[in-house]
Amino acid sequence: MKKQILIIILLLIAVIKIPAEVKPNFFIVMKSSDDTDGLRAKAILFALEAGITQRLRKDYPCAEYLTSESVANSLKLERTRELLGSGDPNILQKIGEALGCDYLIVLEAKIWKGSTSISAFCLDNRKVQALSRAFGTAPYGDAAIDAVGKVTNQLFNGLKTIEICPFKGTIDITIISEKDTTEVETYDVYCNNSDQTYRKEEYTNIHTASTWNLEKKNLHWTDGDMSFHEEEYYTLTEENGCYKCKSGREGGRTLKIKRSYTVDGRGVSHESVRNGKKQLDTRSELIFYEDSTYSLHVQGTSKPSNANEKNVISAEGTCDNISPQNKTIKKEVAVPLNLILGPFKGCALNKILKHKNTIKTVDPDTHEKETISYEFNLEKD
Repeated sequence: MKKQILIIILLLIAVIKIPAEVKPNFFIVMKSSDDTDGLRAKAILFALEAGITQRLRKDYPCAEYLTSESVANSLKLERTRELLGSGDPNILQKIGEALGCDYLIVLEAKIWKGSTSISAFCLDNRKVQALSRAFGTAPYGDAAIDAVGKVTNQLFNGLKTIEICPFKGTIDITIISEKDTTEVETYDVYCNNSDQTYRKEEYTNIHTASTWNLEKKNLHWTDGDMSFHEEEYYTLTEENGCYKCKSGREGGRTLKIKRSYTVDGRGVSHESVRNGKKQLDTRSELIFYEDSTYSLHVQGTSKPSNANEKNVISAEGTCDNISPQNKTIKKEVAVPLNLILGPFKGCALNKILKHKNTIKTVDPDTHEKETISYEFNLEKD
């Protein structure tokens, strides 16, 4: 029999080294004590465990969980099966995964002189960071059972800012930006014994439209596609009544510059490398706050597209004349996405998070007009 138990322990140690699955898992540790036979505290503890596991099934359907009590029972049962030659390796693997858990929940019930104290806390086992704590006291009896419910609610309310089961679903965003500005600079100049004028006028028109059809597939990993269209047109006219030539002579001169390009592109960037493989740069993150609101942060970059920028320059005047010159410059254009939407009402305990809206803004400094239309529908498995 000792040999069989040793085999089970060795198998368990080996299983613990197996990397955890993508699914988050909880391991529940229970402790109880009282000043009589110990049965009263255990009864309260089992009521607390039942409430906790019920909420885990409801709020975190993607997660798996195991209790210290069930581990002991599983080992006991597995020992019997091993003796009969019908062991179940899946049970050992579940135990191993739980002992290398993502989240540790510790439940404790104490009874002393008829007073019951109940505590629970949840720990992020990977970061060794306490996420939520709950505590309650009551006389032993019905009041203690009520305290169990309050402690359970308090513990899970403390987890409302943690995305444990990932929200998955679609995120559709359309961004249209338009910049159409004219800037004029003018002042008096003096040369050749007469007053002259310096005048510079710059006209800029930039139009960009991008559409992002994304799908949030895990806590941060987001897949999808995008397309964009961008046009830029720029002109500069500089009239200088006292342009200084290289010879030192001053006189009138007019400089004209035109620059323009049009480009279309498609696809999200795959420039990032992880484990030797390229991956999508696009990601989305839900940020939950204590006041039961949340924001959605979406980031990404389009694949670069080639554009032919046309430049025309000419100058005419007293000196340094330039005949109209046409020059084409090849350039790469990529459209970034860095958007924070919200805050919206909701928390990580919700099953569905969705919203739809259109936002129009004007930058007071650049005078750029932007229209953002978005719709997302995210749901926990």
